[in-house]
Amino acid sequence: MEQDQQQSHDNLFVELIQKATEKELDDAARQFNFPVPGQGAKSDVLFNSIGVFTSKGIEDTTVQDLLDAANISRRTFYKYFKNKVEVLESIYQIAAELLMARFRAVKKQSASLSEFVVQCVELFFDYHANLGPLIRMMTEEALRADSPLAPHRATLLEHMVNLFDDRYFEEEGVRLDPKVYYSLIWMMESASMNILTTTPCTREVVDSYKAVMCSISARAMVSDPSQWESLPRLPTRELG
Repeated sequence: MEQDQQQSHDNLFVELIQKATEKELDDAARQFNFPVPGQGAKSDVLFNSIGVFTSKGIEDTTVQDLLDAANISRRTFYKYFKNKVEVLESIYQIAAELLMARFRAVKKQSASLSEFVVQCVELFFDYHANLGPLIRMMTEEALRADSPLAPHRATLLEHMVNLFDDRYFEEEGVRLDPKVYYSLIWMMESASMNILTTTPCTREVVDSYKAVMCSISARAMVSDPSQWESLPRLPTRELG
């Protein structure tokens, strides 16, 4: 009974991931080889591994678990992957590409720098909240300096910094010290991890974090004080 409940949880989680990224699935399948079931053995391994890694964790997941989830042979698995870590690396890279694809779309559509910043912050938190267990597990792993995911996290952060820098240059005509962007991203990453590890991660909680980070980020990026009145205000709390 307990095993059936866990399997049901895994299936629901995989469905959540698919629903959360449904707008990107078609493009992602073509551009990033997103793991959509039925595209082949490699995609089946990637897609079905998401639920396994999330429910069992990296350490306790075995190659056999991934074989069973994807319903493939060991020989077929090793045709595409050397080990379970390579599977996790592929999932991380795909998730990173999907996030960057959303950021690039915001960059093209945003009418102002403040709009771009606010939309990116909201997107970042919504993406992490929707894919909570998966993002938490991969981020915790990627933050370890000796992790195979660490270089991929560094690449993702570099791409985010470059995107923010290009958008800022378009509006202001100057380039800020990259540490400005890194600091904002690190704050968002830390806030996201706090949501996923120490809070109920309800919509109300996520929205409250978004409100704080939208206000801080917009004020850090918009240099003209005359525009500050139109920016999201810092949230307040009642005294007493």
